[in-house]
Amino acid sequence: MKNREKEFRNAFYFIKRWAKSPLTPSYTIGYSAGNAHREPAKKTYDYILLLGKDSSNNFEEKVNLLYTFLEKKDQEQGKGFMGTDFYRNLHSYIRRSRINIEKGEPVQTRRR
Repeated sequence: MKNREKEFRNAFYFIKRWAKSPLTPSYTIGYSAGNAHREPAKKTYDYILLLGKDSSNNFEEKVNLLYTFLEKKDQEQGKGFMGTDFYRNLHSYIRRSRINIEKGEPVQTRRR
């Protein structure tokens, strides 16, 4: 079980780094969608920081809460023309990570 908790911890901190990335000035250089990711990334990063302060939940529960948060935000955003895929990308990463953890494989910890 320690390995499972370690993998959820790795996934949680990878998502945290991923959400922080669009908030840096260098993110938008050569990537025009970077400006659209700034607001969703800020909301996600703030929620992750809030989850990080809560020591009563283990990392699996934190990832599950984050999954629910992303699902809700993606639905609120709607399918409009100016929407961004930021929430969906994180959402799909969490789904893939859960599958990998169930198989006993390590989660992705580096951007490709």
